Amino acid sequence: MSGFWKRGSLTAFVGAHGLAWELTMAVLTVAYVSLAFLQDQGSSPLITAGVVTLASIFVVEFAARLYDSPSRLAYFRRHWLDIVTCVPMIGELRALRLIRLLAFVRLGATARSFGIGVTANERVQGGSLLWVVTPILLLVWVAASYGYYELEGGLNPHINSFGDALYFSFVTASTVGYGDVTPVTEAGKILTGVLIFLSIGLLGFASAQLTAKLLPQRNEIAEVRAAVDRQTALLEDLSSRLDLLGKSLDRGLAEISAPKEIAAIN
Repeated sequence: MSGFWKRGSLTAFVGAHGLAWELTMAVLTVAYVSLAFLQDQGSSPLITAGVVTLASIFVVEFAARLYDSPSRLAYFRRHWLDIVTCVPMIGELRALRLIRLLAFVRLGATARSFGIGVTANERVQGGSLLWVVTPILLLVWVAASYGYYELEGGLNPHINSFGDALYFSFVTASTVGYGDVTPVTEAGKILTGVLIFLSIGLLGFASAQLTAKLLPQRNEIAEVRAAVDRQTALLEDLSSRLDLLGKSLDRGLAEISAPKEIAAIN
């Protein structure tokens, strides 16, 4: 086995292509969660095959990287979510489906790494608000909606579609709380508490960043004032030069007309 597979080669490959690897696994995670969601609505052989195939890919990826890692215990501690979230949840225990929400943690970590990398690139505009905060906010919103639909759908009379779940998670995360939709299951109430805890910090940070982008800062006002002062000084200098030029032209015209006037008198 050691001749076929040199231990550490996979870790080195992933380290050299870390972003591409994580983005690929993130795409597969999105596909897995989507197929698992469809499976819960009504299983079909094709959807079930897709769920099993993607789950198998995650298991193989986890096992291969665990075997290849220099410290298997350290790798397991950092990536245990990867193996937990790929286990298909089948049965009547609806609360266990919340485990799938942990897959969004992996997506969030990938979005954060990608966003930080893009933000650090000076050639790309947008900053951390666009590339880090916005994707994470969207992931939290979709993940909470997914959880509400799985846990409350069919039990809560106000959640009959995924759109209802999106609305409920939005008003909960924003702490608006109209009161028209409330969780009825214990798991839904737990999810509501977790969502409020996460969203308060995220939305507060996002609103602060957005406010800082929209409102003028002191240095910006100082730069504008300095630019206005420079333009004013240039205009004053131009005006004084025009005055001098006008006076020179008046003197030149006076000198030209003076001999003509003398000749006319004579």
